[in-house]
Amino acid sequence: MNDDKTVIKPTLSANAAVVDEDRTVIFKPDALNVSLVGSQGETIATYSFSGRFTAGRSLDNSIVIKSDVVSRHHLEVKWENGGWWIFNLQSANGLYINGRLIQQKEKLNLPCSVAVGLSGIQLKIQLAKHAENADQTQVKVLLAEPLPVEKSHAARNLSQDHIKARLLAEEAADDMGDYTLMVRKLIHEDRVVRKKGYKKIIGVLGSLFLLSAGLVAYQQIALNNARTLAIDMFYDIKMLEVGLSQADIRLEESAETLEKTLRAISTEKLRIEQEQLKLEQEKLAAERKRMLQDRERLANMKAKYRQYVEEANSLRLRFPTKAQYEEELIAKVARELGESELELPEDFVLEVRKYIQYWQSSSRIQNAIETLEKNSLLPIVINTLKKHGMPLYFIYLPLQESNYDTYAIGPETKYGVAKGAWQLLASTAQQYGVEPGPLANVPEYDELDGRFDFNQATQAGIKYLRYIYSTEAQASGLLVMASYNYGDNRVKGMINRMPDNPREKNFWKFLQQYELPKETKDYVFYIFSAAVIGEDPQHFGFKFNPPLFNASP
Repeated sequence: MNDDKTVIKPTLSANAAVVDEDRTVIFKPDALNVSLVGSQGETIATYSFSGRFTAGRSLDNSIVIKSDVVSRHHLEVKWENGGWWIFNLQSANGLYINGRLIQQKEKLNLPCSVAVGLSGIQLKIQLAKHAENADQTQVKVLLAEPLPVEKSHAARNLSQDHIKARLLAEEAADDMGDYTLMVRKLIHEDRVVRKKGYKKIIGVLGSLFLLSAGLVAYQQIALNNARTLAIDMFYDIKMLEVGLSQADIRLEESAETLEKTLRAISTEKLRIEQEQLKLEQEKLAAERKRMLQDRERLANMKAKYRQYVEEANSLRLRFPTKAQYEEELIAKVARELGESELELPEDFVLEVRKYIQYWQSSSRIQNAIETLEKNSLLPIVINTLKKHGMPLYFIYLPLQESNYDTYAIGPETKYGVAKGAWQLLASTAQQYGVEPGPLANVPEYDELDGRFDFNQATQAGIKYLRYIYSTEAQASGLLVMASYNYGDNRVKGMINRMPDNPREKNFWKFLQQYELPKETKDYVFYIFSAAVIGEDPQHFGFKFNPPLFNASP
């Protein structure tokens, strides 16, 4: 048969060109046989590839080469521009053909040997052998020319983009052949399966998102409800504490009046019906019983309040850190001193941290606590505070006043000279049952002055605190401290100008409305920060035990 009459059948070998009636030639290159040869010339493994392959140390390569001098991804071989090309994947030790370093890429002249870096390992690459060599040669020649059998539809080589566009078009072209239509069908079926899979994934992700959003919304609502309940109960507690403190003062005054009356009857031998005296005594006993019940109710309310606070805090996404632990200590001290811990301003917390650092830069608190323990003064203060229903954190007030020095003497002022651990003026001491000595307003020690007696001074100082606590200060321990230092009458006047609402009468609102003298502001923050340190002295770098560790409320 003459060469010009040679007819190539439509069905070709696996590695030959596939031609359909739509004039598109989809070309499949010849397969490659690759031998991995060791440094001693031994064949380690053989491979056959019909498409691209990679070689390197990483397990995700087509050919894995276990050698330290071979890069994780060393080389790649793929079909490009009508031939097989080798690519250097920026390997550390290079890629060589016949001793020549391949910089980036090079077309392979098959068969060839490729040295992988300096490992001595080579890849021997050659085309796979086929039985139909003659037909294969003919096909390669005809790839760029019209096939005799298809003269009405001249074959043409199209770029990858053109082929992709034809295969992925929304609608099939009229001139597409059976092979192209079959490929399009496979692509469409694959797309349908993928879309269903994507829809399922999107559906699951959407459900998870809605669920998480719902949980976040529910958590926020629950947090707001718990917080509102806790704040409302806090102010109910404050009002009850103020009422109890005021009733306690009235009861004490009534008891003193009755006692004076009885003494007068005994001295002056006045006649009075015994039944009336008995009635007064019964009234006092009933009032004491009622107050005891109210104090039990107050304790239950505080326990319930702490439960609400814990519930609110548990709903907040927080991670245990040193800063969070210290903030919890600050909140605890604020709560016990009559301030709403759930409404702590951020700048207040920052200010407390600053004063804690002041204490840490001095040995004053360490020395003062040692004095308190050495002289057994702590039980006296704690027991007196408990007796009058006052927050135990007021043990730190005489720390700021005198470092617990029972012989302390203040400077002369227009109001007199403050003396003793509680630094009481003579007038204040006398008002609360302590007699100042003949040298009351002289800056000298006087053994006849009751202010130098720690027991007497503590009774008078805490009674004075209780009075401030039960009046305009509205059970705010921080406002009590400010009043003690700045003068209760001045502070009372300032508080009276604030809104008549317990929620508005707290230390933060007070600071926003008024400019306290620096001495008074320092005074309050030093006492408060000392109380925070006293909750966990070791955490803050001190070597004394928590003063209130064994003191039950």
